Amino acid sequence: MLNSKQRPAFLQNRDTALLFPVVLIAIITFVGGFSLIFVSDDAGNPFKQLFLMPWVILLGFVLAAPSFYLYYRGRFGFFHPLVFAAWSYFVPAFFVGGIILASGLSQPYFLSFVEDERYNLPLTIVYVILGYGGLSVGFFLPLGKKIGKRINRRLPVWDWKPENLYLPAILLLFIGIGNSIVAFGFGILGYQKVDVVGAYDGLLFLLTLLWLEASFILWLCIFRTKTLNVNHSLVIGLLLATSLTKSAFQGNRGSLFQLFILIACAFIFAVNTLKLRHKVFGVLLLVSAIVVGMIYGTTFRSVKQTESRVSTDEYIENIGQTFDKLFEQDLVDNLAEGVSALAERIENVSSLAVVVSNYEKLEPYEESYGLKDNIWKDSITFFIPRPLWVNKPVGSEPRQYADLYFNYSENSFTVTPMGDLLRNFGPFGVPLGMMLLGIILSAIYTALIEDQVFSIWRTALFYMLLTTVSYEGFYGTIIPYLIKYGLLAVAGILFIQFFQVGSGTQSSGRARRLN
Repeated sequence: MLNSKQRPAFLQNRDTALLFPVVLIAIITFVGGFSLIFVSDDAGNPFKQLFLMPWVILLGFVLAAPSFYLYYRGRFGFFHPLVFAAWSYFVPAFFVGGIILASGLSQPYFLSFVEDERYNLPLTIVYVILGYGGLSVGFFLPLGKKIGKRINRRLPVWDWKPENLYLPAILLLFIGIGNSIVAFGFGILGYQKVDVVGAYDGLLFLLTLLWLEASFILWLCIFRTKTLNVNHSLVIGLLLATSLTKSAFQGNRGSLFQLFILIACAFIFAVNTLKLRHKVFGVLLLVSAIVVGMIYGTTFRSVKQTESRVSTDEYIENIGQTFDKLFEQDLVDNLAEGVSALAERIENVSSLAVVVSNYEKLEPYEESYGLKDNIWKDSITFFIPRPLWVNKPVGSEPRQYADLYFNYSENSFTVTPMGDLLRNFGPFGVPLGMMLLGIILSAIYTALIEDQVFSIWRTALFYMLLTTVSYEGFYGTIIPYLIKYGLLAVAGILFIQFFQVGSGTQSSGRARRLN
């Protein structure tokens, strides 16, 4: 057994240690109570999916295990790739979502597409376990660390000072804003869609991400500054005004959550140590961002109704009508609508179960929808610019996927990397494909963050790459997006580095690592 000196800090604290038996007793009581319902006759059970609960609880342990292991080893961080993946997506989407589905709070229409629910719903949870398990195994394999260390040794050391970054970062911010305005005019951004993908649409969308990168760098500079003055306050005002305006125009339910992630990531890396008041305030901001974002996004979509392109004036009018409707509604009604939309949004078990139940049956039709072998297709064609190949096929097309699997092409449904790997390579492809992703994330984390002296540009590049990975989208787009977004982020970093010449910033060919 471990003695008191060998135990991790959270077990040496008496109040914290007492929490563990309490949690264990609660889990045993929870499982035991539901077991009485599981063995009862379905005729007397109003919630037909309660049989899913043991699998959801098993999933919860699997999702929490890497975080506890990292905490035990003293390497836990909210933006560690495994922790971030688990708590920003897998836990809410599949653990909490599984509880919501099992309790009957979510009954989407497409649940009727799932054949033999007692078999396919638990099987869906098993694929999620294999997916996150594969991601974790790949991350902890030594291969990713070896690759990351080799990359790290070849990266320059640019010791950026916050006071020298405001001007170039603000210039980069306005370059991103300018491109976003143009992209919005072409229907690439916002709650609208284009009928035909233009040759330069992808490039234009990429350039809008300079706004994101510049915002992150500016927040890092703010949080690294010990004493703030009027100029810093103006920068904060600029960042909040532009970010909230962007969220209003995006019209989606997750824009405020994404803004919270950006600011939280910058703060955590900048200050390094979180105090209790930081955590409490962060939780309050997180809950507010999620609920308010759900309320606004849901209301905006009900006002605009469709994703069809409209004039800029009409779009702005829709935003105004949304706020008018929100102010007219009772606060309780707004909160109820937000909570209902949240429950519907985060539950992803049922949508993935549609793939699990039907991928073999629908496989013969995928070619006619352009979805056949989309992972290979996207992986070998992404490096050819669309201006050079105007008719380049789009392998991972959300609307075609929605039409084939959900019989409704006017919405985007959750795919997840596990569902995409299952469609392309079968059951064995799920853990193996996620293992490869884990190796890639390990290499990125080792090269840019782990055991290193704080660096603004490395942290910014890591943030851009970390948030590029979508765990509810296609697996086929992950690696192409990592490369594209990574190159764009490097271009933004080089733009800022150009202004550092002569400002005292030194560079060398070897990165500094902590001993």
